[in-house]
Amino acid sequence: MNTKKLTKAGVVIALYVALTYAFSSLSYGPLQFRVSEILTLLAYIDPFYVLPLTLGNALANIGSPFGIIDVVYGTFLSFLALYSMSKTKNIYIASLWPAIFNAFIGLEIYLLSETPVNFFIVAGQIALSEFIIVSLIGVPVFKLIEKNDYIMKMLKDN
Repeated sequence: MNTKKLTKAGVVIALYVALTYAFSSLSYGPLQFRVSEILTLLAYIDPFYVLPLTLGNALANIGSPFGIIDVVYGTFLSFLALYSMSKTKNIYIASLWPAIFNAFIGLEIYLLSETPVNFFIVAGQIALSEFIIVSLIGVPVFKLIEKNDYIMKMLKDN
């Protein structure tokens, strides 16, 4: 990996972790609005970002109340979403993958929560929050970014 790619990867990892921790009260639990998930659309722009975003997610999940299980399981689900996004040609469809895969975080919360929770409600809440963050907020932001050739060249030029 050259210096340019390594720098980009480091910046993306740091941004994902910083945004997750900056809004930590919203980033974990049954009702989460992880602002950092907007960055997942980078995987749609360029498959290069799948690994840095996965690593950023793993590091961010260290702060999860569900511990190592969230680091492994949550990161795996995010990887599946990111990989799927990188293979999808339509940004609107790509933006749905985080909602679909991360809904299964509801299973983790259902099994590990100290207070009883309903799996379907928690899964639905997480899917809805992912849809809001990535599809309703992230896609319009990325549509604006796509209009700027300089930014797109920077993002794609690995």
